Amino acid sequence: MSVRGALLSVFPTPPQVAMLSGGIDISQGSVKCVLLSERGDNVTLKSFAETALPEGVVVNGDIEKEDTLVEVLRSFRLRNGIHYASASLPEKKAYIYQTLVPRETKNLKSGVEFDFEAHVPLPPKEAIFDFEPVRRLESGTVVSVTAYAKRIVQEYQSVFEKAGMTLRSLEVESQALARAVVGASDRNKTVLMIDFGKHTTRIAIVQYGVVAFTATVDVGGDAMTQAVMKRINVPEPEAEQVKNEKGFLMSPGNKDLVEALMSTVSVVKDEVVKHMSYWNNPASDDVPRKPIERAIICGGNANLRGFPEYLEGFLNVPVSIANVWGNALSFDTYVPHMQFSDSLEYATAIGLSLRGRSSNSW
Repeated sequence: MSVRGALLSVFPTPPQVAMLSGGIDISQGSVKCVLLSERGDNVTLKSFAETALPEGVVVNGDIEKEDTLVEVLRSFRLRNGIHYASASLPEKKAYIYQTLVPRETKNLKSGVEFDFEAHVPLPPKEAIFDFEPVRRLESGTVVSVTAYAKRIVQEYQSVFEKAGMTLRSLEVESQALARAVVGASDRNKTVLMIDFGKHTTRIAIVQYGVVAFTATVDVGGDAMTQAVMKRINVPEPEAEQVKNEKGFLMSPGNKDLVEALMSTVSVVKDEVVKHMSYWNNPASDDVPRKPIERAIICGGNANLRGFPEYLEGFLNVPVSIANVWGNALSFDTYVPHMQFSDSLEYATAIGLSLRGRSSNSW
């Protein structure tokens, strides 16, 4: 059963309707929404909002307190005018892998189904999956597969229904992120995305615009802020400001701060290096893959000064901060009413809202 066919259909938007679906990004700590408007080639930001979630509402991707999440979504519908939504599914609950469908196979779906159980530890009747062709080889077609337990999909479907929203699509977080931050010039490349959030860091590898690998590190910016508070003995708001403004600037007066940050960020760096090495050095019997050519950072803690340069020294590929609006609009004609630092936190929600765009090819 495919996500696209059996999960939720994407309804065509009549040309006279200017509003896209609202992008709803649900994480363990918060829910973010972005609503874009489109007329012709012009996209504008209609509204955006974030609501923090109390501890225990969403735990490791499972919705534990449905009523609380329903109320948050209902408030987005009433206050932000979001009646149609494209939403994210938790990455931690996804099974993402690549497989090679032999050339002689009748169709791609049957090729995916043939070795599905070798990759996904769920009975086929309890799973929903989607797939995207990545590239053609002489021996067949490389396909990227995303699967979820049916119960997870139904949990998320239920909260939107109870909130009075029409759900147009559900997809893994990183695919929405890629739609926002991977530009046209990089869609024939292999790109490493690092979403450095408040509580966790998501790592994803995108090949030809399609997510092929993901991992989550349970370390985020909060841990760095706590380390700074302890090292230089300042309250949290000041520690957050100092962290972002000075970051990894290697100056004599910044030694204590850099040491405090290193104690936390080195864990993230080690995980990124490990996964990059795994991807770039496949076993002889693995699906052929192209090496990573560049890295893009987003998330609230991508604002950390010197962080791209710090990572670049270990990854040996160019590392840059994401332009989350690059696939949505041109700053030559319109500048959204959102601070750049804030926009990095909304990248996934922006990518979700872009899913319904008439000119979108993803």
